[in-house]
Amino acid sequence: MTKFAKIVSFVFHPLLMPTLGFFILLDSSVYLSSSINPLTTKITYATIFIFTCVLPFINVWFLVNKGFAKDIYLRTRQERKLPYLFSVIYYVILYYFLKPINLPPVIYLMVLGTTIAAIITLLVNLRWKISAHMVGIGGVLGAVIGISERFMQNLNGTIIILFLIAGIIGFARLKLDAHTSSQVYAGFATGFGCLLLMMIAF
Repeated sequence: MTKFAKIVSFVFHPLLMPTLGFFILLDSSVYLSSSINPLTTKITYATIFIFTCVLPFINVWFLVNKGFAKDIYLRTRQERKLPYLFSVIYYVILYYFLKPINLPPVIYLMVLGTTIAAIITLLVNLRWKISAHMVGIGGVLGAVIGISERFMQNLNGTIIILFLIAGIIGFARLKLDAHTSSQVYAGFATGFGCLLLMMIAF
């Protein structure tokens, strides 16, 4: 089970969640998929992946290489401070980088919601360790439920699958003793609340 937990933690790494969320939203929402042409979709995918995964990973690798962190998993609260700060900066840059592309407004709301969740995670981490894995999957689930409500689309199948994945990720983090149950729940609530609120309130 420990090996399984490690695989789950790797496959559903927080750095991959924004790209996964964007993919799920485009794949499940007729409104979004029909309003963006294929080339723009590819450009947006690439941009989101670079700013939310590639660049943050380079920062983590640099910190590990320079001895500021033991490994790329950033097991301690102290090791996570700089990577979280860099992620917030990249999310802000991403928002303004995407603005000229003229995407559907909900895409920008998703980026803003993710940025807010990242800021909250950064601030909480100053005093208390929170599960970034659960922030990530919680944000994806919140965004999908928000899209479902906003455009009156039946995405129940996707929502159920995401709830199951969230449960598996939470189990994996607890199995690896990476977090306490309260840190897992707090992470999920942070991501879920920020993205759902942005999708349905603005």
